[in-house]
Amino acid sequence: MPAVAFRPPALASAEPCDRDFAALREAYRASGGIARGDDLARMLNDRHSGDFVSLAMLILAREVFAFQWQQTFWVPMFQFDLRDLLVKSNGNAHQVLFELVDQFDGWALAVWFAQPNNWLHGARPVDLLNSNLAEVLEAARTDRFIAAG
Repeated sequence: MPAVAFRPPALASAEPCDRDFAALREAYRASGGIARGDDLARMLNDRHSGDFVSLAMLILAREVFAFQWQQTFWVPMFQFDLRDLLVKSNGNAHQVLFELVDQFDGWALAVWFAQPNNWLHGARPVDLLNSNLAEVLEAARTDRFIAAG
């Protein structure tokens, strides 16, 4: 996969630019892409898997995360089983999210999962969630401690 230029998490509070969003969108393409929250809620409703309220509750309960870009919430789809649009039952993304959510906002989380991570020998966390969860969790803990100062 080609290198994708992101703003590092420490700078995630800076306003992302169009190039940052395009890079993030491209980075998630292989893992299911990203969906507008409104579109995902409609798809959930069409499949009788949920609706706007249930999606909002998943985000508020920190079961999944979303990020905001130009007044729209976007949801990385790797968190869902794309066949039935249910949250993945293995809970891997949720465990990692639990480690990071207090220190990282939605944009920083999206970047963290999608960009190569030094603690993972240059691999992207999203690519290792199912094959090496323990290593991804350790990378998340390390980055949380660094972010917390």
